[in-house]
Amino acid sequence: RDSAANLTISSPLEAHKSRHLVFSLVGLDCGFDNPVFGAIELDYGDAEQDPTGEAAASIQKHLTYYELDLGLNHVVRKWTDPCDNGANMLIAVPGGSDGPGGVLVCAENYVIYKHQNHREVKVAIPRRQDLPSDRGVLLLSYAA
Repeated sequence: RDSAANLTISSPLEAHKSRHLVFSLVGLDCGFDNPVFGAIELDYGDAEQDPTGEAAASIQKHLTYYELDLGLNHVVRKWTDPCDNGANMLIAVPGGSDGPGGVLVCAENYVIYKHQNHREVKVAIPRRQDLPSDRGVLLLSYAA
């Protein structure tokens, strides 16, 4: 399915992509359904081919969900959505009967909740008073 949930024909080998950087990868809680993984990805293929540097300036990170279809034994891209270019880490949110599911996208100065068919919720990370305003705040680790 594409981003508008329309059925599309796609290769079962979507997990094997050239010219993509993965910044973070996390397994999502989906109960007894097929396993789903969330990834922060950056496609740098256009930027690599552009000698002017214009494509590099407009590059965009995406949050992508991949589903491992256990019946067919292959991986398919389930959903993708642009995310903050400062995104550096994903935290899985409990799903199924324990919570809403989805991920927390940790970005510079913000934590953003994202999930398929849900609206985005963005909150600022608290700052120290003595921290200069030109320095960003990043979350680097977490404990579950």
